[in-house]
Formats: sequence, structure tokens, C-alpha cells
Amino acid sequence: MDYMLQLREKGLKVTPSRLNVIKVLDSSHLAYSHSDLESLFSKMDRVTLYRILKDFEDAGIVHKIMDIDGVTRFAICKSTCPDGHHTDDHVHFNCKACHKMFCLEKVQVPHLKMPQGFKAMGLHTLIYGLCENCSGA
Repeated sequence: MDYMLQLREKGLKVTPSRLNVIKVLDSSHLAYSHSDLESLFSKMDRVTLYRILKDFEDAGIVHKIMDIDGVTRFAICKSTCPDGHHTDDHVHFNCKACHKMFCLEKVQVPHLKMPQGFKAMGLHTLIYGLCENCSGA
């Protein structure tokens, strides 16, 4: 994937820090917390990392999900999300043993019929348990 082109198409300035963050997020099926990313980029200022993640979310590059401990995690949007509206309708799995959060892109969120007058703007589905490494399967 051409990360520089993707950033430019989303109206974001290409910087080494942004390129590093997008490469890590795109190379994994995991959702990372700010502290996870901060440990990977020890020379990056934590405020810079917060800004990058916020800019990426606003631009539709990443989506965020809350894990079972209340920690916000970020994952790359695998589909083309328009600015400010995420269309990644898949399930997230949070392992209670290793605390990793996986994007399960092939597990679709079931369609929910909303009551009259309600308009759904998004949905986060979180399943928790033991991942394949921790369950011994």
C-alpha cells in the first residue's frame, strides 16, 4: 500500500511519524492502545502520537474501539471509510489472558432493526474470551 498517497488523499501532511504509525497499524490484525504504540515508538512524543491518532480517526484511516478494561484501542480501517464516518462493521475480540484485541473482519455484525424514530450512526461489537494462542486450541 502506498501510505504517502493514502495520507495525501485524506488531506494529511506526510511526516515520518505518521508513516511509522500507519505502517504498524496496517501490518497487523490487532487494535493497539496509545500505550502499546507509545512503547513501539519510544522516541515519539506522546502528544504527537495522540494527535496522529485523532487525525487518522477524523480522516477515516483508523477506527477506535473500547476494550473490556475501558482502554481505547485503534485499528486500521480495512475498508474505505469516509471522513468522520466509519463503515468497518466487523466484530472485535478481546483476549482476557493476553489482553490483545483482534479485528475479526470476516465476522460481520448482525443487522439490527431500530425502533421507529431511531437512527443508528454506528455500532461496536466486542466479544471477549481466550484467543487461539491462549486457549491452547
